[in-house]
Amino acid sequence: MNPSGNTRLNYIDFAKGIGIILVILGHISYLSDNSRIFIVSFHMPLFFVISGLLIYLKNEAGRDFNTLIKLKAKRMMLPYFLYSAAGILIYIVYYLITGRDGGFPTVISDIIQTLTLYGFSVMWFLPAIFGAELLFILLIKKTKYPPIIMIVLTAAAMILNTYLERANALYGTETVFSVFHLIAVMLLRIPVCASFTALGYYIAKLWDRVPSLGPALFGKLTLPADIFIGIDLIGLTAVISHLNGVTDLHFLIFNNVSFYYISALSGSFGLILLCKAMEGAAKLPPLRLLSYFGQNSLIIMVTHLNFYVLLCAEIGGFHFTKHLPEGDLKHCIFMLLVLLFTLCGEIVLIELINRSKSRLFSKKLSD
Repeated sequence: MNPSGNTRLNYIDFAKGIGIILVILGHISYLSDNSRIFIVSFHMPLFFVISGLLIYLKNEAGRDFNTLIKLKAKRMMLPYFLYSAAGILIYIVYYLITGRDGGFPTVISDIIQTLTLYGFSVMWFLPAIFGAELLFILLIKKTKYPPIIMIVLTAAAMILNTYLERANALYGTETVFSVFHLIAVMLLRIPVCASFTALGYYIAKLWDRVPSLGPALFGKLTLPADIFIGIDLIGLTAVISHLNGVTDLHFLIFNNVSFYYISALSGSFGLILLCKAMEGAAKLPPLRLLSYFGQNSLIIMVTHLNFYVLLCAEIGGFHFTKHLPEGDLKHCIFMLLVLLFTLCGEIVLIELINRSKSRLFSKKLSD
């Protein structure tokens, strides 16, 4: 049960809002290498850590497993197939207009990646979080020592991935192996992502046992602790991620695994704690907007690239900065404009999609 009863935890929406903004920034072509290294070290693990925190707060491990499968399939896998199909159709239109990015072979590749649940572009995230949450909940419900089994599964996935990539270097051009490779990577992602879900769950469980500092408790005692610890953890992430270099959960690229987990976990919980410190100011317009992006982070995740929102934003950024002198100032203005244009475009999409879903739901009720 959520310790806060029915009260919404705004800071979780803040964290998801910042997380999805970091995802957008990470996909902007002209982001500096140092900034990219820092962002990718924790921005995707953050969503899995939050999923574990919510599993604890909602006591999902105590619910019927078959019911959870149905609910999560509707929430994650149905959008996966719908948005994948929409993304492929949009790409076809884009290709017919511009003649860029491969044409028919790209369409076939996207379809294969969709059907194997590997997921083209950012779509990999939905099968990964669906599988990660269900795997972890299943371990809690059916095994005696879920943390130990989770560690074993994660280690096995990483070892198998090493051998898989060696085989891919030899046989990657063969069609049958390519399809096998997609399925294998999709399956190996699940325990790795589930490890972050597990870490989110157990840290939230431990956190909840600390008097006056639990994940759903707010007050004068929590604010300085959240800020102080949050800043320290973000600083640790900056240092460790720089030592580890570019990583990518999508492609299971970790470099030094210990460094990756330290930076991913410290960055995720550092951000969550800083967002928790802002809970008391949740009614301020900037934070309400951030919460809005967090609540709609799934839509932003699957549309900002595949619906060409970011591409249009980059074109706009180039247009408005083309007369500025080259330098850091121009680069900063360009990045801010691209982010602003992307978020504005996403607001339009969010409203269109949510209103369409509301009308469809209302129609079903009337029928």
